[in-house]
Formats: sequence, structure tokens, C-alpha cells
Amino acid sequence: MRRVSIGLLLAMVSWVVPASAELRIAFVNSEVILQNYTAVEGVVATFNRDVQGWNEEAERQKSDLERLRDELESQSLMLSDERHQEKEMEYQRKLNEYEQFVQSIWGPEGLVEQRNEELLRPIISKIQTLLAKLAVDEDYDFILDAADNNILFADPDHDITDLVVEMLNSEEGAD
Repeated sequence: MRRVSIGLLLAMVSWVVPASAELRIAFVNSEVILQNYTAVEGVVATFNRDVQGWNEEAERQKSDLERLRDELESQSLMLSDERHQEKEMEYQRKLNEYEQFVQSIWGPEGLVEQRNEELLRPIISKIQTLLAKLAVDEDYDFILDAADNNILFADPDHDITDLVVEMLNSEEGAD
């Protein structure tokens, strides 16, 4: 659907743009930009530290669960029915807590997704600002993103990815 939309958009623009006007189009690969933009390294390190902390907490909770389950199994014959039921309820409560924790971290709209967005938002904003400035300065009508594979063919001469990375990294050094 999106491929058709971009092709249709370009076809419509070609009808609207006067024959004497030159349509200027460039493209970038946002994945390459994010891989090579030096500011992303710090963001990735922060994100990885956060995820590592969440993983450690999940492992701790899982170990507690396993310990409790093992206790329940090994002591089941020695425990009164009432005490066995209490331990079983404690195990179920901890299991629910663990599952809720895992869901809150890695589930849809969990902390992993929220933290990723929070950390990347300023970088994406900076890239978009730079692309908008570059479009105005270089008189581009469109700057497309090749990362999502919607560009079926493009002359590599119109790829400004390296230029964008260079500009972003030089701004980073100036900050």
C-alpha cells in the first residue's frame, strides 16, 4: 500500500510541477544514519544499561520463584494442608508479580519501548531538523528514506546519507 502511495505521489507531482521546473529528490538510509551517528552510541549504552538492570531484576524474581517452587515440592509431604496451601498461594502471588513485571518491561508499550522512544526522540528530532534545513538549502522537493525498502530504484548519486552523517557528527563535535 505504501509503495503505491509514494509512486502515486511522485506521479501526481510530476503532473503538477511545470515542465520547466526541475524536481529535486534525494534519499537517505535512516538505518545507516543511526548506525554511524556518534551520538547514538551513548544512547545505545544508556539503553543497554537500563535493559540489563531489568534483565537482572527479572532473573532475580525468576530465581526466587524457582526456589519457592523447589521448596514447595520438597516439603509438600511434610507440610500440613493449610501450610501447603499458604505456600502454594505465595508461589502463585510471586508468579503473578513476575509475569506482571515481565509484561510491564517487555510487553506492548512497556518500559523498553518507552525508554527507547525517550532516548531516541531528541536524536530523531535533530536528524529531521537537519534534513529540513538541507532540503531548503539544497532546494530539494523530497528527501525519501530508503530504510523501509519503499524505494524500488534510485540513482546512488542522489543518496545523501553520508552527507547527513557527516553533518550530524560534525555538529556533535562542535557541541
